[in-house]
Amino acid sequence: MGNWLEFVAGLGIFLYAMQRLESALGTLGEETFRRVLLRATGSTAGSVVSGTLATAVLQSSSMVGLMVLALVGSGLLPLANAIGMIVGANLGTTVTGWLVTLLGFKLSLTAIVLPLMGVGGLVYIWGEERSRRQAVGLILFALGLLIFGLDTMKDGVAELRGSFRPQEYAHLPGIAFLLAGVVFTAIIQSSSACMLITLNALSAGLVALPDAAAIIIGADLGTTVTMVIGGLKGSDNKRRVAAAHVLFNLATAVMAYLLILPVLPPLFHWLGIHDPLYGLVAFHSLFNLLGVVLVFPFVGGLAHWLESLFRTPAPEMDRLMMDIPPEQVPIAILAVDNALRECCQLAMRVNNRVLKLPMPSATELAAEADSPSGYEQEFRALSDREGRLSAFILEVLAHANEPQKPRLLASLKLLRHIGYATKAVKDIREDLRQAGGGADRMMVRLKRDRTLMEQPRLERIAAWLAAPAEAVTPEQLRQLQRQARRDHLEFIDRIYRWIRQEAIQGETFIVLTNLSKHLLEMQKQWVSCLALLADPGSRE
Repeated sequence: MGNWLEFVAGLGIFLYAMQRLESALGTLGEETFRRVLLRATGSTAGSVVSGTLATAVLQSSSMVGLMVLALVGSGLLPLANAIGMIVGANLGTTVTGWLVTLLGFKLSLTAIVLPLMGVGGLVYIWGEERSRRQAVGLILFALGLLIFGLDTMKDGVAELRGSFRPQEYAHLPGIAFLLAGVVFTAIIQSSSACMLITLNALSAGLVALPDAAAIIIGADLGTTVTMVIGGLKGSDNKRRVAAAHVLFNLATAVMAYLLILPVLPPLFHWLGIHDPLYGLVAFHSLFNLLGVVLVFPFVGGLAHWLESLFRTPAPEMDRLMMDIPPEQVPIAILAVDNALRECCQLAMRVNNRVLKLPMPSATELAAEADSPSGYEQEFRALSDREGRLSAFILEVLAHANEPQKPRLLASLKLLRHIGYATKAVKDIREDLRQAGGGADRMMVRLKRDRTLMEQPRLERIAAWLAAPAEAVTPEQLRQLQRQARRDHLEFIDRIYRWIRQEAIQGETFIVLTNLSKHLLEMQKQWVSCLALLADPGSRE
């Protein structure tokens, strides 16, 4: 019983150390890897390479998968490139097996365990919260703890050798070991842990190499359970990425079991691999590499097929809140920026329900111009989305560090400006409704003239919203606001002349004056929105 307890204790220590190591590496490199991934994912090949390298360095396919889902959800990463990254992440996970074999089985690092943990603990205590120094300290401490857990497991497995009779299981077919790998990995949700246990069992002679290889095939297939569970309640993109992960792992598992596993002994003899530990990790890398090579030409077609398979209409801000955990602050910020831009476009469409300007299709507003719902429904839906997005930003803000908070606070301010822009047009609608049947032909004509003055500016704003934020300069925004104010004053002078000539009534004068003021206020709010989109950290 004591041997089993020692083994379980070592496994627990190792898993905890891996979790701490992943967390520290994420703190240290998440922002850097996010930028690298965005630059390297311009093509499918770049996506595969970046997914492989990110997983190899961060030692966490789940962390890379989360980054992929976030980037897809934020609209920054095409689905085909996201699939490429997931495929590459599978290959990157094989690095863990090599590290464990080289450092845990082939080298004796017991002597450096306590120094690593001691130095790491001191560096962690001296570092500020969530700082790079603290992350480095946690990495050193976790490495020492990981080696200690691995040694504890090795000792436990070595002592189990006498009481365990592997010949009793020799009659089982390879598929039984494969299914064992699937079930075990699905339960603990860690293919790295399954690889570690299998290497220990192989090293102690508790399992033969072909059976260990079958377990590793099952472990790769078992990792898909996590993605499937995560995709069940996710957005379409989350389901597409999860489906791609399942299909790729299933295809590689079938290929490895049916084509590679039967010829494993002669293959290793031809490659000159005689150590079973090296043989197992080489087999893991080999079938994942072959899977990448075989699937790579079909990534684009797979993405197109999955896009047609999962189609549930949902606004961008709804998708991002389904895909991105708020603790993933850097990616959440990028996603919020995209959602804010879409929110602006939706607000322009809602406003145009009242203004009725002939906005051209080239502006590419967020939804169809002729929606079956009415203004009130669209206005309430937009307000609801703004509220949900505000709540999401506040959740992200709770996990943000000090340098990240100004940008999130600016996002909340931008949402308020969007609300003010739609409120200004809603006030126009209320004023016109109160005028009711008293609206004469002159009022209708002047109202139309005044709203048409805004069309060039609104078209320019819509074009800026569809373009990168850097396309807008502060001088262009100031010029836009000056033009809006000049048109407002000219219109006010114009209706003053009409009322002096008694061409319009006092009530018409008040309605038209308020109309022009509200339009000026609307433009002011749009200018503020664009300023914040172009420079999220700016202050008014």
